[in-house]
Amino acid sequence: MITLKGALPYLVLDLESALAHIGRGDVVDQLREIVIERWTYDEIADSAYLHLRSSGAPDTAADRSAGQAAGETVSVYDELGINLDIDSQGRLTGMEILGGKTIVSQLEETTAK
Repeated sequence: MITLKGALPYLVLDLESALAHIGRGDVVDQLREIVIERWTYDEIADSAYLHLRSSGAPDTAADRSAGQAAGETVSVYDELGINLDIDSQGRLTGMEILGGKTIVSQLEETTAK
C-alpha cells in the first residue's frame, strides 16, 4: 500500500490548503499518513473513489460491517471537485474525486513503478 502523499503529492497540497481554508485542520493532519487501500473509477461519470485508511487504524470495511454509525462528508467540491468521507471517529476513510481520470492515471503510474 502507498500513502496518499506519496502517490499524489500535489493533490495533498491542494487539499491541505482547501481544508485549512474551511477550518478542517483535523482532516489536514491525517493527509500526511493516510494509506490508499484501493481505488475505483467510473468512466461514464469520470469519477474516482479512493478507499483510505490511517496507518494505525483498523480495517474500515470491518468497522462498517460492525454497525459503526456513519460520519460525515466534507466537501471541497467548489475548490477541487472532491468530497471526503469521515467516519464516526473522525478518521478519513474515503475520497470521491469528480473528474478523476487524471488522478487514476497518476495512481496507475505510481503503483506500476
